[in-house]
Amino acid sequence: MPPCHAQNPTPVRELASAWYNRPPYQMLQQRGGYSFVTGLEIQAAQEIFGNAGYQIVFDSLSWSDMLAKLRTGSIDFVMGAYYDKKRTEYVHYSIPYRYERNAVYVHESIARKADNVDTMDGLLKFLSANELRMAAIGVIEDYVYGSDDFARFLRSPPDHLEFVPSRGYSESMNLILQGYADFFVANPVIADRILAETGAGKEITRLPVQFPQIPVHVMFSKATITLEEVESFNQIIDSMVQDNRFRSLHIEFLLPVYLAITMDQSWFHLLTMLGIAAFSFSAVLLARKERYNLVGALVLAILPAIGGGVLRDIFLGADKVFVLHTPAFMLVAVAVVILSFLCFKAYDCLMLKFRKNYSNLDKLTQKHLEGMFNRLFKFFDAWAVATFTIVGVNAAVESQAGPLWLWGPAMGALTASGGVVLRDIVRADYNIEMLKQDSYAEISILGGIVYTGTLLLMPYEINPGDIFYLTMFMIALLFAARFIILWIGFNNPLQFGAAHTHPDARMKEFEELEPSLWKLMTEYFTEDSESRAMPVNSARAESLHNQFLYLGSNLKESLAKAAAEPLSNQSMRNYIQCRARLKIALDAENIVYLYVTQMLDAGNQVSDKARHFQQLIDESLKGLIEAAQWAIESGEPLDFTMLEGLTLSHHKRFNEIRSRYGEGDPDYRDHSLQTALRATHKIERITYLLGDYVLLRLSKKETGAGGVSNRKVHNMLSKNT
Repeated sequence: MPPCHAQNPTPVRELASAWYNRPPYQMLQQRGGYSFVTGLEIQAAQEIFGNAGYQIVFDSLSWSDMLAKLRTGSIDFVMGAYYDKKRTEYVHYSIPYRYERNAVYVHESIARKADNVDTMDGLLKFLSANELRMAAIGVIEDYVYGSDDFARFLRSPPDHLEFVPSRGYSESMNLILQGYADFFVANPVIADRILAETGAGKEITRLPVQFPQIPVHVMFSKATITLEEVESFNQIIDSMVQDNRFRSLHIEFLLPVYLAITMDQSWFHLLTMLGIAAFSFSAVLLARKERYNLVGALVLAILPAIGGGVLRDIFLGADKVFVLHTPAFMLVAVAVVILSFLCFKAYDCLMLKFRKNYSNLDKLTQKHLEGMFNRLFKFFDAWAVATFTIVGVNAAVESQAGPLWLWGPAMGALTASGGVVLRDIVRADYNIEMLKQDSYAEISILGGIVYTGTLLLMPYEINPGDIFYLTMFMIALLFAARFIILWIGFNNPLQFGAAHTHPDARMKEFEELEPSLWKLMTEYFTEDSESRAMPVNSARAESLHNQFLYLGSNLKESLAKAAAEPLSNQSMRNYIQCRARLKIALDAENIVYLYVTQMLDAGNQVSDKARHFQQLIDESLKGLIEAAQWAIESGEPLDFTMLEGLTLSHHKRFNEIRSRYGEGDPDYRDHSLQTALRATHKIERITYLLGDYVLLRLSKKETGAGGVSNRKVHNMLSKNT
């Protein structure tokens, strides 16, 4: 009776099959306290025959017993068989549902002799020309290798070639390690996994011989399955091939094996350790800056180092989170924090011991240490993003999360970013930069998409070396992308907020308009017919004052709006400096305005001595403000250094002028001179204000902000704005 279609809710009958341990094709897996048979072949069988409305019962048998029971009809079919004409007496073969290749594995000493062997003809010539012992190719009785040339070679081997019986791949490897055999032929997916698990890969290697593709069939017992039924099953198989379903099964079951081989190697463990150390050291720098205690620093280090991986494993439903399998990951984070704590305490003790020279020593080292720590922070941050993204994608593949194109990048981003979010939540920092203007998560997601997509497009026959090179390339690519973004200070363009209202944009606008403030101040003075400095008239002074107040109030309001938003550490420093510079400009303009109006009120009721004294003050003040305006407009450090020297010289000049006109027996009846002398003390304040301004621009003056948390800074700014 032909098989019924899958739409029939009642199975026609059960089909009996068998399996033997051949991971990842057929294997016994445990999850949640339950054991079940799974693997590529098992899943393929369930889908093929499930679509035909059949139920399948699997029994555990050896390969030889499977063939014997197919002959008698005790089982109905067997998956994963190569074509062998001798078996057609008692089995039907389905159409091929997938293809695979075998590979040759030899002892390392033999591999050095066969360095140039990369073809089947070359392999056969090498075996015929050398005195080698050979492991039993039929590791399982009646095993077929799929290569006609190799099969003929085995039927008529050279006289010097000895066959050594073997019952499986593991035993063949042991024969090579014990010196009883020199090579064997095996399915590379299975053999590579065994080599990785046993560590025998250091002594046994795969030759780069290209075996022909071998079609893989389902074998049906002629005693129980008719040819018409086989044709019906073939239609289902063909439909699944056309839908790339077997390709999906390959990704689901075979790809995790190669990634597991990669992740179990020492170099990958080293990369993971370095990633954890990178996150931990980044947390140490943060703890130092924000004055956390030792336990607080441990929390800040552990959360980003392992928090993302723990969240990932919980999300994927892992039986045990990764850190419980490998406590070394936790210990690395603890070790980094403790060693860093001791180093910082040693540095602090050194500073305290030499406290007499502390000020000079601190100034000497602080700039270099801050720059070094900043570069180290960028390096470790970029390295952590790169390695943890790859680890997260590999975990998604290994757990068979589907669809992989979705969960691969998602788990990569969660592994790299989840712990950082947890850390900032613990810090009570509502300005989580990674979720705002930083490109941290985007780099991880894009890297995960590229890495996952490349894995999905890889061919059936994967070499562990290919995974190695792909992994290293992706880590290098992600590291470079992240490091460059940190180095140039690139802001994430994918933000919901308007670009022109961003705090950094407002502060950039302030820096563009700031020279206009000082330009207005220079216009308080003009020149007479003899090119001597003189104040503008009263109407012009009032107009300039109003223009200045209007522009200054707009800039102050813009900075207040910037302060109302959560600011990054760099934005905080920029804001506080911009606010200080604006206050200096407002104070300086107010002094100039009051001086000019006061001199204008005096009118012509001044003595010649007072008029000459005022002329000197006007010349000095005009030159000083113009020099400040030129330096601010250019923004060059050299110009500010020159302005710093100019303020000092003008301070001395004001003292000399006062001393010259006020020394001896001053004429107290000359009220205009006394008024002018008193005005110089107000004017002198401008030299101090410009001195502070220069120190701000040359980063010689502290502006506050320090290392307090973002929330505290925001509260402080809100009160002062």
